[in-house]
Amino acid sequence: MISREWPRWGPRLGLLAGLGAALVGACGSDDSGGAGANGSGASGGDAGNGGSGNGGKLDGGTPADASTSDGSVVNPVPGEGECAWTPGERPTAQLPDEHASEYVIELGRWQISDAAQEPVQTRKGINDAIRWAKDNGYDKIVLPPGNYLVGEATNDAYQAGVELEGDMTFELADGAVLQMAPNDRWNYCVISVNGNSNVTIRGGEVLGDRDLHDYGNPERTGHDEGHGICVWTAVDRVLIEDIELHELTGDGVLIVGDKQTDSQPEKPSTNITIRNSQIHHNRRQGVSIVGAHDVVIEDNHIHHIQGTSPQFGIDIEGAGRRDQDIHIHRNVFDHNAGGDFVTSTGHNVWFEDNDLTQCQTNDAGVYDPALPCDLDKQVDGPIILWKETDNVILNNRIRMSLRTVNGFWGILGYVSGSAKSATRDNPIGNYIAGNTLFDAGIHMAHNMRYFVSNNTIHNGLMLGYNLACTRLEDNRINRTASEHYKLRDVAGVATRNILNRSEGADPAEDRVLYFPMADDAPYRNSSPVFW
Repeated sequence: MISREWPRWGPRLGLLAGLGAALVGACGSDDSGGAGANGSGASGGDAGNGGSGNGGKLDGGTPADASTSDGSVVNPVPGEGECAWTPGERPTAQLPDEHASEYVIELGRWQISDAAQEPVQTRKGINDAIRWAKDNGYDKIVLPPGNYLVGEATNDAYQAGVELEGDMTFELADGAVLQMAPNDRWNYCVISVNGNSNVTIRGGEVLGDRDLHDYGNPERTGHDEGHGICVWTAVDRVLIEDIELHELTGDGVLIVGDKQTDSQPEKPSTNITIRNSQIHHNRRQGVSIVGAHDVVIEDNHIHHIQGTSPQFGIDIEGAGRRDQDIHIHRNVFDHNAGGDFVTSTGHNVWFEDNDLTQCQTNDAGVYDPALPCDLDKQVDGPIILWKETDNVILNNRIRMSLRTVNGFWGILGYVSGSAKSATRDNPIGNYIAGNTLFDAGIHMAHNMRYFVSNNTIHNGLMLGYNLACTRLEDNRINRTASEHYKLRDVAGVATRNILNRSEGADPAEDRVLYFPMADDAPYRNSSPVFW
């Protein structure tokens, strides 16, 4: 379980290679930088194409109690006609059943090495023990302390690991390390939940072969599909908790659903929960969501994701599948080279009460200005929202130390080149409220139904361009110099937005700004030059 005792300072998208980004930069501003070019990264396999406490019972059959942060009531966006919009309900995920009939795997009986030897036989022994236990009435299988090296090449591209049955708990005891054997395959799963539902994976450590992997080239590129836990395809009720996942060539956790075909409808993976875990030092992602509904990711520390694009903490990217009803809650993000959170296909995604810090953090992810910034660069930015996604970005704390290719934007909307026309090409709502940003701003462009309320920006700006049905309410910018609210062709309603230019943001120096706009009367206070 991660520590939550921090101060309450209060795509590079390889999975969708080929999607360009034409986002608007606020040229001439010290916050803006130029327009960021998203680029593309390596692709491969399914993903490549394209709380307090435990939040409920440990593995009981009741919905996770996704508690809410203070002041997190989300109100409907006021408006009529095309401007009417109400966010969806806060997502939840049903947990697996409780599994209590326990079998501790007998290492000698199944010829399993606990000294990181004989990976093929160790894999076979663990899988045989799981099948035997299930056949004999056990549904909670425990791997005792030890170092277990697994891996068997089953084809030219895949190295197989531990394969779980349905209706079971697989628990790694304290001191149990499950490690993928060094290999030269593009794709592997240390633990696979393939088509089986009602599964809990708990405890221990899952370790990849990142440093010893044979990438087949001196640049150590490609081979980005080596994952810690693979949850696929079209499974239901999976809980991953209290586990450490690191040094993977790909992702800590990969969640995949079935695509729609001519013969069958789309089948998403559903009711997936990841909580109280450490996910770090993976090459591609912390967590990738590729076709899932009803997902809860809470109370995790996701950090030091770097090596091959996209390099995000969490990436929602359906690659032809639909992702919806996802709650990302009370997580800590730091040292992620692409960014912390990106959604290119998500619907009703709630990103709530998370801490995002580029660098200068201790081992628990707590910001310490006395520490050096040991992240070379962050490519995209902390929070990236692609066009035609609808999100609730609520009560997060965002701190930037490094300029990205896009500038100092803590929350940034990406659009494609074809979306640079009428705002109504992107009729999706986004609710951005209660966030606190340090040395970072909020960027919105070529969209409609943005509700932006009660955000506090310390030394940053809020930029809006070509927006319809916008609501700007009770936002605050504390900034002693340079630009603050930069608006061009923004239609909607703006009320009680504050600028404070004093050192220390003395409340007596608050200045309420007036932006005369209406839903049928766009407003601008910024020159159109270069943006």
